[in-house]
Amino acid sequence: MRLSFRKNNPEAGVIIISASCCIPGMAPFDEQAKRVVEQAVSETDVKVQVKVIPASTAYFGAVPKEVMTKIITEVNQSGRIPLPAVLINGNIVSYGVPQVEDIKKALLETMDTKEIKEDTK
Repeated sequence: MRLSFRKNNPEAGVIIISASCCIPGMAPFDEQAKRVVEQAVSETDVKVQVKVIPASTAYFGAVPKEVMTKIITEVNQSGRIPLPAVLINGNIVSYGVPQVEDIKKALLETMDTKEIKEDTK
């Protein structure tokens, strides 16, 4: 099962990769990440589809292989688990609990990019 968002979908696709499936102690961080994303969405008024998926589901094909490679590389380089990870339209925008301003900026940039692409058609 690969999670994807239709190219012509007016909504941004946000995925939060959760580690609490494998490490129950990570659940508070996943909840914080979800709250931050929800706050950023409400403050930017960007339409989004948010999905929270377990790391095991992400690893076994729910996100692009390149994303999991980046996460595994981060683990190998820093020795820390970079989860939860927040992806917007398939791009990693945050490792760990994100900052509201970072998510807002990424959401707005995503929408600006879509508008530019739509205008050129």
